[in-house]
Amino acid sequence: MMTLQEIFRVQESYKLPDAIMEVLMSKEAEKYIRVVKDNKIDIRDTFQEEQGDRNRLKQDFTPDCLCRLVADLMKKGSCLDMCSGTGALSKEAARTHNIEIEEQEYSERTIPFAILDACVNGLTGWISRNDCLRDETYQVYRLTKHQDISLPIIEETDREVGQYNNVIMNPPYSMKFPDAEWYPIVGFTIPKSKADYGFLLRGLQHLKEDGRQIAILPHGVLFRGAGEGKIREWLIKQHLINAVIGLPDKLFLNTSIPVCIVIMERDSPDIFFIDASEEFQKQSAQNDMTDQQLKKIVDCFRERTDVERYAHRALYEEIEKNDYNLNIPRYVDIFEEEELPDIGAILNTLGQIETEERKTKSRLYDILENLTGSPEDIRNVKKHQSLMKGERHESTVPTDTHN
Repeated sequence: MMTLQEIFRVQESYKLPDAIMEVLMSKEAEKYIRVVKDNKIDIRDTFQEEQGDRNRLKQDFTPDCLCRLVADLMKKGSCLDMCSGTGALSKEAARTHNIEIEEQEYSERTIPFAILDACVNGLTGWISRNDCLRDETYQVYRLTKHQDISLPIIEETDREVGQYNNVIMNPPYSMKFPDAEWYPIVGFTIPKSKADYGFLLRGLQHLKEDGRQIAILPHGVLFRGAGEGKIREWLIKQHLINAVIGLPDKLFLNTSIPVCIVIMERDSPDIFFIDASEEFQKQSAQNDMTDQQLKKIVDCFRERTDVERYAHRALYEEIEKNDYNLNIPRYVDIFEEEELPDIGAILNTLGQIETEERKTKSRLYDILENLTGSPEDIRNVKKHQSLMKGERHESTVPTDTHN
């Protein structure tokens, strides 16, 4: 089997994105796409291992279990994947719901891999190089079906994005937004230090009236104050937050940070909380979630019924009493009281331990009595023996009695 570097004939991995894009925009695109397909290369894993930039772009790639969960939580109809990366979320959505993809990604180095992966899998739709926060589009690629693959062509950048039945996202967590004051979103200036709510608000602008937005975010968005607290209070008062789902930690390969899913819909009658933090299957490098655990979350979300230590439907009066703090433990108590210990059993165990200790000491005394050695060794043994018996040891060093 060949690697991507071998197929696209580059020695250094940093040259691979440009080499892929050059071929995809040429007449040889179909030939190369088929070679990649025949070699069954996992393009997403290749990108994550060799090209991902977590430090600068905070690229934490969405694990397969969360891609399946988001797809199952979606409504039927069109879908926009913001901050799409290589497109794991939208590609799973396309397979689940048989829809076209619509991906927006900022990183110029990521776009070639996203296009190549979509073409190999025969998906159709659009992939845009786009700055979601600033709402600026730099390039648009249209993917059209060609037998069992797809081929990309460049489209005009002034194509209107429109509105969708679903907006899904796993944006960069707590990314800085230094020029936020120049790009207000829905009337809010997003905090410069953390842009999480900027992505949420921008997504709402692309959501149809009866649409659903599903965002994977750090737990901090649920309770942080200052500017974020004001935006969160406004969203709650506008009945825009529909559900909050807490997920297990260590689901991501590069970080152990636990995340949550925030689901937004207009005219939400209440906010439904699910604590699925214990629903995972432990793996060596990272945790995973089984299909059964994912189904439990989806079924509970659809039924919106309280489940002890797992789910709670909170009315707005309860949210207001909690000062619009959406931290999940305020609404779902997963604490299990430990049974009080049996005092009689504990005393009985202590008695047995003391009996065994006395027997052990007795055997040790017998051994010490039969030891042989130099006078000094014997004196030291007697000293330790008396200490073990709790006796006060008097010095055996002769006292100088000179007058």
